[in-house]
Amino acid sequence: VSVGTPTASALIVSELKIEKGSGTPSTQKVGDITMEQVLRIAKIKRLELLAKTLKTAAKEVLGSCVSMGVTVEGRDPREVQREIDEGKYDEIISKSEG
Repeated sequence: VSVGTPTASALIVSELKIEKGSGTPSTQKVGDITMEQVLRIAKIKRLELLAKTLKTAAKEVLGSCVSMGVTVEGRDPREVQREIDEGKYDEIISKSEG
């Protein structure tokens, strides 16, 4: 028997101290997470995700935020994913990797 880490969704719920994600994530938002919290979750989950880098692991965690109705620093997680692709968060990501 092997025990893995909790799911990304469970870690998001834990970080936000909420009971569960939104039943209607497109209209009802249940919480707001910081980029630092996203990166912390990505580091915990990295070995179990398909992601090869912390940047792609963070994008996977942001995908979970989308389906749970969680915003990232007041913005749609998909917008933050695009900004990661554009390199806006490269500095904070490289600091977190170290």
